[in-house]
Amino acid sequence: ATLKDTQMTTPTTLHWLDASCRVALAAYLHDLGKFAERARLEVSTDALDAHKTQYCPWHSTTPGSKNGYHSHVHAAYTAMAFDHIERHAPNLIHGDMAPFVNRRQLQDGRATDSLVNAAAAHHRPDTFLQWIIATADRLASGFERKAFDTYNAAREGNPDNSTGRNHYQARLLSLLEQVQISGTATPHSLQSLKWRYPLKALSPQAIFPQPREQCEPGQDAPAQQEYAALWQQFLQALQAIPSAHRSQWPLWLDHFDTAWLSFTHAIPSATAFGSKPEVSLYDHSKTTAALAVALWRWHEAHGQTDPAAAQCLKERSDWDEQKFLLIQGDFFGIQDFIFADGSQTRRDAARLLRGRSFQVSLFTELAALKLLDALQLPPTSQITNAAGKF
Repeated sequence: ATLKDTQMTTPTTLHWLDASCRVALAAYLHDLGKFAERARLEVSTDALDAHKTQYCPWHSTTPGSKNGYHSHVHAAYTAMAFDHIERHAPNLIHGDMAPFVNRRQLQDGRATDSLVNAAAAHHRPDTFLQWIIATADRLASGFERKAFDTYNAAREGNPDNSTGRNHYQARLLSLLEQVQISGTATPHSLQSLKWRYPLKALSPQAIFPQPREQCEPGQDAPAQQEYAALWQQFLQALQAIPSAHRSQWPLWLDHFDTAWLSFTHAIPSATAFGSKPEVSLYDHSKTTAALAVALWRWHEAHGQTDPAAAQCLKERSDWDEQKFLLIQGDFFGIQDFIFADGSQTRRDAARLLRGRSFQVSLFTELAALKLLDALQLPPTSQITNAAGKF
């Protein structure tokens, strides 16, 4: 596909890059409430109840009665925690917030499609933009429709039978422990896996898994304290972003991506309803953001942003439509480049090899950034870049 293919009947007044950054942020923060709720963010009962009513699915225990419960309470916390993010983010109150409305327009009652509503309503979507975020979330999670409907109706809070830990206590699994080199692979039970990643900010020490007994609390209180400490460090990192950079959406989002990586790399994205806690909140958030931006850009380019488009997303009637373009780049001949003339000599050989390896990383990073710039996509649309491939 060429750049010309993507430039269809699009509004001339829409700043594609800034608008894409806002969609990316809405998708990035759809599970912000998982972080905040596990950290026991202080909120009033009235505020929590109001946000549950607005954002969380309601399930009646008896048909026709008022008895029941709200599931996926983290969605309510996403909306409430957004106030803490907004203090350090680009201006969401005034000015251009396309494709969303700004806070002033929301308060005037002219529209409901705010960025925070799109982020928090992913379990109870209604509008087109809310369905964009919800669809990207379900795609990133790998949900089939029936499996998601079951997940969306499940009640949370109790320990999962497969892990013996609830959403406060469960820690991220190590994938390496599950790798088998024997001829016959046998599935591991979660109870038999002995290693977890500590719930700490990214550091040379925190990247190594620890024995489960050392880093996975068996009680809620110490587990919540770990989340609370991490939450405060995250807010401090956001505060450290230069205020001058808030006027540039791509630059600020790049800062935010770094902070989110640093403090959510070891947070399990899913911990209940039979889910295996092996995907980090960072990885799930970034994948959701990349998918949401691509999906929204396709719909915007084709002029399909009305309630009918939202209904198609809800019913999955247009899921056979090819809406995504995945671009892969490779640095071919890496070994020939790294081990070119001069690397065989003993003198400074190690330094030369490291330098050329770093040069490969720079080349692929520059190529990826060039594509993002040409397509006016935010930094979060680059899923991975490693070993000469992006």
